[in-house]
This record gives sequence, structure tokens and C-alpha cells, in this order.
Amino acid sequence: MYLFKDKSVMDEYVLKISAEKIGIHPDTLRRIVNGKQECSKLTAYCITKYINSNAEIEDFFEKKGE
Repeated sequence: MYLFKDKSVMDEYVLKISAEKIGIHPDTLRRIVNGKQECSKLTAYCITKYINSNAEIEDFFEKKGE
């Protein structure tokens, strides 16, 4: 599971747009970005590529557990 590192990257507008494009509920994305919910590698990848197509998952997320 992956935990988001830097909340300052996203704002409310981006949360709504990216949640639709990523295919998850805006509330779920908000919890992930606020560090209250972990996500799968696939979700972390989608969020990362939405923020910056050249970034890696490790730039925005830290891996928790196995």
C-alpha cells in the first residue's frame, strides 16, 4: 500500500478533475491526498502520472508494508 507524501501538490479543483480521470470517488482521492487513506500501487501510479507524467510513484508516495 502507498501513502501520499505532499498534500500541497493538490487543490480542490485538481482533486475533482483528477478523481474523475483516475476513476475514483473525489472523497477517496481527498482522503488519499490528506494522508488518511492508503492506496494500491495502481492508484498511486495513476495519481502520480496525473500530477506529472515524468514523475515516479516514489516522488509522491511512500510505500507502507509489503
